[in-house]
Amino acid sequence: MKVYVLLADRGTHNTQTGTLSLLNVGWAVTQLRRSAGLPDADPKPPLVTGPYVVVVFIEAELAMCNKTLTLEIELLSEDGEVVAIPGLAGPQAVRLEQPIMVPSPPGVPTGFPGHATAMMDLPTGLPLVPGIYRWQARINARVDDDWSALFYVAAPPRPPTFGFAAPAEPNG
Repeated sequence: MKVYVLLADRGTHNTQTGTLSLLNVGWAVTQLRRSAGLPDADPKPPLVTGPYVVVVFIEAELAMCNKTLTLEIELLSEDGEVVAIPGLAGPQAVRLEQPIMVPSPPGVPTGFPGHATAMMDLPTGLPLVPGIYRWQARINARVDDDWSALFYVAAPPRPPTFGFAAPAEPNG
């Protein structure tokens, strides 16, 4: 089995064909920014990443096709811990689990692998601190380090400073 995890700015998933249309796929660096927030909410909204999608491509041998598999994907910190973000009921792990089926492709020679895709949309971004993160995929609790996408979250740019310097002293 081969599993590819990619990051893109936007995407649409055609569930009839199992294909994806992606915009700016393959990035590895993002920068924090102020979230749009809600009117009359916190006067200083939290820092978040930009909106993005996490995409998983699965290529499975014939023996794994047409069976329900469990796809898990979770966000890990640089030290391998599951990232938790604030939620209504306290900190929530950033993790998704869903059943997925890899169909065997019709009309191809026996042994040709099946393909499936999954996409997780994060339209509001995530409230993360600067650092290195990794989206890790698992299939039926099986994990491989190659089934992941590493990315870096940079701090927001500092606002420009304007002002006047004291006049230079004349050399005397």
